[in-house]
Amino acid sequence: MNRGIYPILSGALAHERRMQVFANNMANANTAGFKQDEQAFKTIFPRYHAVVPVGSPTAGLAQQIMARPSGVTERAFVAPHTMKTTFEMGRIRLTGNALDLAIQGPGFFEVNTPQGIRYSRNGMFSLDRERRLVNGLGYPVMGTKGEIKIPPGKLEITTQGVIKVNDKPMATIKVMEFHQDEMPQKSSDGLFASDKGKVAKTPQLQVGHIEESNVNVIGEMVKMIQGMRNYESTQKLIQTLDHMADVAIQDVGRVL
Repeated sequence: MNRGIYPILSGALAHERRMQVFANNMANANTAGFKQDEQAFKTIFPRYHAVVPVGSPTAGLAQQIMARPSGVTERAFVAPHTMKTTFEMGRIRLTGNALDLAIQGPGFFEVNTPQGIRYSRNGMFSLDRERRLVNGLGYPVMGTKGEIKIPPGKLEITTQGVIKVNDKPMATIKVMEFHQDEMPQKSSDGLFASDKGKVAKTPQLQVGHIEESNVNVIGEMVKMIQGMRNYESTQKLIQTLDHMADVAIQDVGRVL
């Protein structure tokens, strides 16, 4: 088999992986607080062992036959490297729900999950049976003094995250900030994980609003089409090399 197929195959798998990421972005275009991803790749060069010179007393027949030429190889392979997340803000949409919150600028809401503390930009909150403030998955939203329980009464949330019931402060929603070089990593359920955040001193919230996904659907669709065309190109190259090998076996070596 022509060894040139393997680098091309690695490229085809890379394009397939990119299209999976684009498809996931598009599927979450309407998910509040979702941040789009971009798959990064790295180049891998095969490592060759030192070649035993042909004709050397220590070189056996098999070694001489299988010896590869020394020097830099022209073949290169591609492999997934890291997943990059774009943290640009999404569009702020009015909902009118008193428990919907959107963060203006950087920052994340903190929620308590069975896996530990996680972070989210999705501010679609509600109250559970215990009147705890929870996110859409039922995980408690954390305040500066722990979980937030809201008693019955006239509810008001200020732009700084202070929760008041009948004009009496009950709790303050915790908003966490991260340095640009230490942003949290995506975890399960659309949440983020990190241990390098700090409490925002002056958070700015919009009450009755939510932050939508920052996915550009048209842009992702264009990337998907380009990726599909590139994938088809690698398929044609593999088919061409396979046809060349078939011709070499069936026709070139034929005894006339």
